[in-house]
Amino acid sequence: MKISEQPRAPRYKSKLPMEIESGEGVTRDFSGSGIFFETEGCFSPGQQIDFSFILEHVDPEHTVRITCKGEIVRVEEKGKKIGVAASINSYSFETLQRTINS
Repeated sequence: MKISEQPRAPRYKSKLPMEIESGEGVTRDFSGSGIFFETEGCFSPGQQIDFSFILEHVDPEHTVRITCKGEIVRVEEKGKKIGVAASINSYSFETLQRTINS
């Protein structure tokens, strides 16, 4: 029996710094249902993960922190860093006051 694949959500390429419970990473791409990032941390498929990243330019007056809970679905060796694909199971938005530099 062949398992049919569900259509993938559109992916957006962007390098955003992110905070992970065990350190830091940089996004490569993301969609409404998943994210791929690079990090120096150690992860395994099936592992639960909490992470966040900041969108600075979606609102002229505020930055927005997106905090996510997900699950690791794939890990790729990339030299000193690893590539990690994770599903996004839930997320929340937090508006942060933007500081203006003179």
